[in-house]
Amino acid sequence: METSHDKAGRLLTALEDLAGQEGTLLRTPGLPEAGLLSDLADRAAPLVHELGMLLSDPLVRPWRPRVKALMVRRLVNSALLDAQVTRLQTDLRHIDEARSRIARVAPIYSGRPAVQAETRLNSAA
Repeated sequence: METSHDKAGRLLTALEDLAGQEGTLLRTPGLPEAGLLSDLADRAAPLVHELGMLLSDPLVRPWRPRVKALMVRRLVNSALLDAQVTRLQTDLRHIDEARSRIARVAPIYSGRPAVQAETRLNSAA
């Protein structure tokens, strides 16, 4: 029969592996597939739940430093994801601004009357 100490160690090892995979995905140049990150989170959820139930057991107390290190690793991964989201939002804003400029300038070169570009700002005149 597996002890709570052994089970917690096994769960921690699996969670550390998943956190490592997540970190690798987030550090890879380009945008990771959202499905891959979601799959990792789905796989980790039941393990986190099981480990959480075991943490009150005194036999599991020696694993607490590893649990804390895993939590720090997840915070780092979360910060990486936040940085990517911020970068993508900035990129999308620049694309939107470029489209707006093109919509204003294109009629000059095409000979058609200018069409007012749709803006995202609410301007009351």
